[in-house]
Amino acid sequence: MRSVIDGLFVALLVAEPALAGSILYATAASQQRIDGFCLGADGALAASPSVQVGTQGRLPRRVLVGKDALGEPVLYVAEADRIEAFKIGVHGGLRPFVSPSATEPVNNLDPQDLALSPDGKTLYVTHQGFLEAFALNADGSLPKRFTSCVQGESTNTFLDAQATSGLLYVSADDIPGRIAIYRLNPDGSLPQTGCRLNNTDASKVKTPDSERKRLQRPKAFLVVGDFVYVEERALRRLTAFRLQPDGTFCDRGKDANGNVVAESCGDIAYFLPTPACARRQAKKQRQQCAASTTGRILQYEGLVLHPGGDTLLGTEFFKGRVDAYRLKPEPRLAGAPRVRLPKGPTRFSEANPVMTPVRLTATEKAVYVAGGELDRVIAFRLRADGVLADATPFSRTDEQTDSFPNDVAVATLLGSCQ
Repeated sequence: MRSVIDGLFVALLVAEPALAGSILYATAASQQRIDGFCLGADGALAASPSVQVGTQGRLPRRVLVGKDALGEPVLYVAEADRIEAFKIGVHGGLRPFVSPSATEPVNNLDPQDLALSPDGKTLYVTHQGFLEAFALNADGSLPKRFTSCVQGESTNTFLDAQATSGLLYVSADDIPGRIAIYRLNPDGSLPQTGCRLNNTDASKVKTPDSERKRLQRPKAFLVVGDFVYVEERALRRLTAFRLQPDGTFCDRGKDANGNVVAESCGDIAYFLPTPACARRQAKKQRQQCAASTTGRILQYEGLVLHPGGDTLLGTEFFKGRVDAYRLKPEPRLAGAPRVRLPKGPTRFSEANPVMTPVRLTATEKAVYVAGGELDRVIAFRLRADGVLADATPFSRTDEQTDSFPNDVAVATLLGSCQ
């Protein structure tokens, strides 16, 4: 009897499903591959990659984790001339789709960012000249060509992107710059088709449905609730704007009679302007006032929001450090929610002159940074509120020679990471 019971116990141990693990994928841009590093229960990085997969295109520069119709993870990679998709295996392995595994290569595509619709069914790509959208297949694979688009001018450089329910936000490095908003169709598609990189027909250029102009070289930004936080690189600061209830800016400069008035979007106090800006707006509406700003900074290559929703994290490229901004209560709003930018970082890491941090991603426990010239991924432990717990990394990978990682993404696996 004892042997039977022991046998049943062993069988139960064998049948018990493996605990779900996590893996971090990093671009090895200079080596034309993707590296995968297992994450420990405490968020620590494995020293060596358990996954190394080559990419079809050169210079992979963005990675984004999505899911197929069954909820299984998929990795999307932006490369110099195409977008590639990989099925993520139970234990973190990467497998190209049979056909097609990538979009058709396009000369001078140079994609800048990837974003997914909230339902995960549409992938958006930014680059010079126009915006692309791909209606993803049920298994998460990509069609060969974009399925919808927004035509810009040939001089428009679209940089970062974020999609919310019904809207696509993009930063555009024009002269001087703007955040543009485009309304999405109910299926997540963009309103046009047949866009071109070198369009010369001005009639085909799509005017944004809303935009905040005269931003000074914007790039990284975050839409958080009814606020947008954007970096103005020329002014070396972060700026916050309160959005209208429908998610757009106050950029309707005229009333029904064609008069330029400050109240064309309703009560100007809704947008939380500074007293000086409110006085200017009372005379003539120009651009929506900022709700708050930081002091001078250097330049952020990436901004992410901690899952807790109250802390922004950014990589300072030239100082080789990570900054954390714990949003402050806004007394002008009921309940004083944390939406106001502090004048300076709440806490920042020690500067590392060797590191040129590029993109980053955050979990509840840690923020992971693509170290650029450091040829490593590094991790900083986070407090419960999303602020850096220490000024130094608690974990890092081994050096991956000449890899220059410039983006990272974390995937939750169906099994243990191996």
